[in-house]
Amino acid sequence: MDINAVRARITPDQFASFLGIKVLEANSERALVGVELEDHYLNIHGGAHGGLIFSLADMAFAALVVANDLLCVNAQTSISYVKQGKKGPLRAEARMIRAGHKLVTCEVRVLDADDELLSLATVTGYVMTPRPAA
Repeated sequence: MDINAVRARITPDQFASFLGIKVLEANSERALVGVELEDHYLNIHGGAHGGLIFSLADMAFAALVVANDLLCVNAQTSISYVKQGKKGPLRAEARMIRAGHKLVTCEVRVLDADDELLSLATVTGYVMTPRPAA
């Protein structure tokens, strides 16, 4: 699936739009999304809020599964916050670890503007099978 088709399927996600998350690249092997680090995204310590980082990782996962033409939902995420993000824009890169019939597993790395690792996530998605028309 080409990048414009991926963007067309991701764009209706109102939460990602609200946060300003953009799909930068997407193909069957890798997806990259990004967001500007604005003041209202900062936590009390002056770094990127963990919720923003998690959302960025989740949208990278979404872009990757869409690029693989899968109908998939996030079933489980394990995320480790490695470093506080203070320099934007932030971006998340997702790569497929395994794609099975019912489950997919992706690794997502969230980076700051200096390519410093902010978080590392493993996302497991449940592959949904469209129901046949009645």
